[in-house]
Amino acid sequence: MFLIEYPAPLNYLKPQPVIAQSLINSDSDTPFPLVSELEELLHEQDNIGSQVDALENRVSDLQEKQVSPVVTLSGEAIFGISDATGNDINEGTRFNRSIELIFGATLTGEDYLEIGIEAGNAGEFSFNDEITAEGQLSFLTDTEDNVELSELSYEFPMGDRGTVFISATGDDLDDFHPLLDDDLTGAISEFGSENPIHSLVDDVGIQLNYELTDDLDIGVGYFTENASNSSEGLFNGNNSAFVQVGYEPSDSLLLGFTYVYTDNDSSLETDTGSFRSQVDLEQPVIGNSYGFAGSWAPNEWLTVGGWVGYTNARVIDEGDAYILNYALTLAFPDLGKEDNLLGLMIGQEPKLMGTGGFTIDDRRSDPDTSLHIEAFYTHQLNDYLSITPGFIWLTAPDHNNDNDDIILFTVRTAFEF
Repeated sequence: MFLIEYPAPLNYLKPQPVIAQSLINSDSDTPFPLVSELEELLHEQDNIGSQVDALENRVSDLQEKQVSPVVTLSGEAIFGISDATGNDINEGTRFNRSIELIFGATLTGEDYLEIGIEAGNAGEFSFNDEITAEGQLSFLTDTEDNVELSELSYEFPMGDRGTVFISATGDDLDDFHPLLDDDLTGAISEFGSENPIHSLVDDVGIQLNYELTDDLDIGVGYFTENASNSSEGLFNGNNSAFVQVGYEPSDSLLLGFTYVYTDNDSSLETDTGSFRSQVDLEQPVIGNSYGFAGSWAPNEWLTVGGWVGYTNARVIDEGDAYILNYALTLAFPDLGKEDNLLGLMIGQEPKLMGTGGFTIDDRRSDPDTSLHIEAFYTHQLNDYLSITPGFIWLTAPDHNNDNDDIILFTVRTAFEF
């Protein structure tokens, strides 16, 4: 009742204790209820001030001791129904699943720690073991439903333009075609997701990225496969190093160059392409691989991309082998609905072009040329769910005209949360 009768004086006096005190001490005709209320208000103000000071001290202490302001949890679940047809194969329709949970945290507000675990039963098709390594699906996770570590990395800034990336589960290379490299909504094949030379980089290592200018950046890295093995360690086992340069002069154009050096004790497996292109002779192999990639968006509804990858593989005590892959891609974002994506591609998965005199599986090169033709359409049902039907057509599998064409169909359903 009193606050309703005297709102204006109270609102004026709350932030002005000196004026309020003068009114209390004055000999004016100030109504007694108002004087009493002012005295109580001043007392409460002193108490609130003390509490605010104490709270500020506690917040300051927490800020100094705080380790991780935020820990985030995200995840993805993928279900796939797939089938493959061809005169040389006998595949049944299969249902596969995989799930991944990712925990993210920052220690300083500028760094990022990421830990991921995954489980799945998405194994290869039998033709991948018997005929060719071509046609691998991009969303395969085969842990026999056991939980395994999928991501363990830490990234922090280095000056104003640099970052350091440390990982126990793989590199942070740029694929230079961001619309197709997403396992949930992008290409359905491993080959369609990235240049195969990127998969030559090993698991454990460090990567430094630096922005030379606003348009030009460079990354260098060293990774090894058997870092936990005391007999091989960081430098004596299978290892790889790379340099990557990216150039983005505008929002519509992205160009990149990648060089990968590999030292492997038995092969140069990329899990794509022909069997011969893996150079699996159980002998030490040193590889020098070069990749050129780019994407160009002439308008909002079309992105043209592609890459070329070339590897010179030196087999110790044998000679050199030459491997080539390439692809041309078309992406139509937001087709039919926002966040939908139509993707088309044609290319050649890794092919053994020739050797310096020795043979692999009784040949110095793959006899013919196989084309990888792929199409998919991702329909984004909502922010969390998408469905992607698609197919992969392999002509002359394993780069051999004696093998009948293989067509692989799949429907990928992806949940992201």
